[in-house]
Amino acid sequence: MKSFRLSPLFLAVIALPAFSATEELIVTGTYSPVTNEQLSSSVSVLNKEELLQLSEHSLVDALRQVPSLWVEEQGGPGGITSIALRGAEANHTLVLLDGVELNDPTNTRGGAFDLNGINIESIERIEIIRGAQSSVYGSDALAGVIHIITKTPGEQTTQLNGTLGTDDYSSVGVSTSGSLDKLGYAFSLQGKDAGEPVEGSTAKNTEFTSRLNWQQDIHALNFNYRYFDGERTSFPEQSGGPEYAVDRDLDISEYTDQSAALGWAVQVNEFWKSKTNANWYEREETYASPGIAPYDAVPANGSTTDFTRTSFSWINTLGDEQKLWGNIGVETRKEEGDSQGYLDIGFEFPTDFSLSRRIDSGFINLNGYATEQLLLQASIRRDDAEDIAANTSEQLGIRYSINDQLSWFANWGEGFKLPSFFALGHPLVGNSELKPETVTSADTGIEFTQDKINIRLSYFENDYKDLIDFDSETFRNVNRAQVETSGVESEVNWQALENLAVRVHGTYTDIDMLSSDNHLLGRPQFTYGTSVNYAFNEAWSFNLQYMRVDDRFAVSRYTGTDVEEKLDAYNRFDANVHWQLNAQTRFGLSLENLADEDYYTDIGFPAPGRGGKLSVVMSF
Repeated sequence: MKSFRLSPLFLAVIALPAFSATEELIVTGTYSPVTNEQLSSSVSVLNKEELLQLSEHSLVDALRQVPSLWVEEQGGPGGITSIALRGAEANHTLVLLDGVELNDPTNTRGGAFDLNGINIESIERIEIIRGAQSSVYGSDALAGVIHIITKTPGEQTTQLNGTLGTDDYSSVGVSTSGSLDKLGYAFSLQGKDAGEPVEGSTAKNTEFTSRLNWQQDIHALNFNYRYFDGERTSFPEQSGGPEYAVDRDLDISEYTDQSAALGWAVQVNEFWKSKTNANWYEREETYASPGIAPYDAVPANGSTTDFTRTSFSWINTLGDEQKLWGNIGVETRKEEGDSQGYLDIGFEFPTDFSLSRRIDSGFINLNGYATEQLLLQASIRRDDAEDIAANTSEQLGIRYSINDQLSWFANWGEGFKLPSFFALGHPLVGNSELKPETVTSADTGIEFTQDKINIRLSYFENDYKDLIDFDSETFRNVNRAQVETSGVESEVNWQALENLAVRVHGTYTDIDMLSSDNHLLGRPQFTYGTSVNYAFNEAWSFNLQYMRVDDRFAVSRYTGTDVEEKLDAYNRFDANVHWQLNAQTRFGLSLENLADEDYYTDIGFPAPGRGGKLSVVMSF
């Protein structure tokens, strides 16, 4: 592994205290809801208030403030966003929305999810679990899980929100929640036009989310449905962007996402809870690209894709969740993808493919307190996919409370990812003999909580094997890459004064490609920053965010051949101000890239310059 030297600021970051531990139940990385103290994995939780402090209008900007979670946005809002969790590939992070998986294996990015497809105004809470989680979720959760939870049924309220900003930004929405007897409900309708903060980069969308819950005696029913319709434009990836692209035509994408989930839980007796869940996800997308001039490597291309995933699970939680308990169950999943595409090589060469697969799974999870201070956890899951050898994933965890303030945790796990439909079935580059990608991950850390200070510091290692890569000699996808990542991450939360809160985070990630001299793209070695929240009085509050991002490697083809460059490091400041005019009305002012830092998110793709947004929220 490469040697490294920690900067003085980074040492200060990891010496200070991270996002606060929460006593709320965590539903991610576990078969049954638990508290933070009942998990051995590294966890970060962002509630609605924390999201508003980090960014009122951009989920991407808010998540950049989470340790080990790097989100790179290509240029402006129309560019693809890539998630790098602990240095992993973008398609190694499983993204859930209200329990429904959003990763689409028909896309060219191996199933990576674009976070621009979710409006931050719809979000109530985000849970991030780091490390391999295939023992809980099966395929796709190699690096970890991001679980986005929308507005929860509960308090009777209705809100109207609207925003106007520079570069023609605008958004408007309405949400309502409450209950009718035993039926709780929450609905939200949001619309956004991100304007054009970077030449050629635009995005518009409409999103509807709904959640219902009902409980009587020993029974509880939960239902959610989401509809998202979007369109975006951008210069093609690796085209040189607004600065260097020879062809000024743009990528154009129109897409819809729909998801639904129905769950039924029964408390059979004091020691047995039974849950059945049915999930459905569908994505339809029409995409057209002019290619990259001079077109030898990337000619004009396009596709119309339709992907559907359905899953059914039965989970039984047995025992006393304060002493010894376990989860046992089964799941079956069906994935179907169809793509009608073309490649323009003087004539339209068809690139159609259509694939489906079924995955049957069984799992056992055990948790128990060996002593009052020592929690032990173990999970095993067997996933049997059609036409691919069955995979067994294991996970072991430990959490030890040294005293009332200090605890130590450690976690070891295995993960795997089935080859995407695109990697398997594309007529030109597909390879039906591909094996699943795998990882063995381990982390250990300490968490300290006392009065108004919370500290979490972790060290992690990941060993990825059989990563899918494109082989230019055979012109198809192959298994070959082996990558090791390791690093240190910290989370900090410090209530310095009654009206002053400071959050600090820092991450160092070392990446070694053992089977290649190439670099993994777009992943900084260092990121660190801070967020300061100051409540001047009951009406006024101020938030300031600072982010330091190390240099990153990037590749472009605007010259006709691959050109690798190192993007410069940068510093970024953002701020927002909230004014609570009265009980019903709140105004907000967001100032982005305050110092007008001139930096690039990809070769030839400048980041948006200084900008601002003015918002109003009215509650009834």
